[in-house]
Amino acid sequence: MSRFTWLAVCAALLGPAISPAFGQHLSPAQLDRLSQERQSAIGSRNWGPPPSVQAGSRVTRPTPVSVRCMSPARDFEPLYAEPRASAHRVGVAAPQIAVTDQVHDGWRQVLRGGSIYAWIPDSDVVPYRPPVAGASPRCEVAGEGATGMVLFSYRAQ
Repeated sequence: MSRFTWLAVCAALLGPAISPAFGQHLSPAQLDRLSQERQSAIGSRNWGPPPSVQAGSRVTRPTPVSVRCMSPARDFEPLYAEPRASAHRVGVAAPQIAVTDQVHDGWRQVLRGGSIYAWIPDSDVVPYRPPVAGASPRCEVAGEGATGMVLFSYRAQ
């Protein structure tokens, strides 16, 4: 069997499997009816009472180093494993970051949680800016949660 014939057979067999879905032709009323039918088929769900929040889950501990709340200059600023642009990217900066006083060759160290650190160009670190209008402009690092996640608190003006 030639290569061209083989590709034609594969395309003919896979064609129906990769065709687009055409469910957008239904009216809103028809979609509502289908939704109600589906809900009656699966029945009601009892998720039970909401879980109680344990007192220990809100316990915070101090951060391992002194940090302060700052913001990246741009949204989704990359964080690096080492203080150099060619280093492995380990994530992106949230609207608030816990920065240390450690600066190395123009790179600022960021506490990600526990003993995990990342690096961001020092020129890309600015004073804290609230991500939404009207939010508190004051951000402080409150400590770390039980999982090691950095916790922030926002004081009223």
